[in-house]
Amino acid sequence: MKNKKYEITDAELQIMNILWESESLTLNEIVNKLSHKEIKNKSTIKTLLYRLVEKGSVKSTTLQNKKEKLFKTAISQEQYLKKANENFLEKLYNGSTNKLLLNFVEDKKITKKDLQELIELIEE
Repeated sequence: MKNKKYEITDAELQIMNILWESESLTLNEIVNKLSHKEIKNKSTIKTLLYRLVEKGSVKSTTLQNKKEKLFKTAISQEQYLKKANENFLEKLYNGSTNKLLLNFVEDKKITKKDLQELIELIEE
């Protein structure tokens, strides 16, 4: 069974990035922080946020005033990036890091300096 908490859409990722920057936020705080981004509609943000809660990517806690909830991530950014990298590698390169690196080298999207650093990492 797939772990849905790592299946985050691009729109949901904007919310996750805001939450990773802060320890926890209310819906209104999230809306304010997203006001200069692509998603501005409070209703849309609320829908995306509750999808993240349903997936298990975000946790919510009802505040004492019972009118607001506090939201925080249930997964770290590092955990998400690791899973996203694994999925990317599996989806596009059949899980082969070798094929990925060869593609970058062949397309000259990796500098000699970067290549040297990779060689040094491999040798360690």
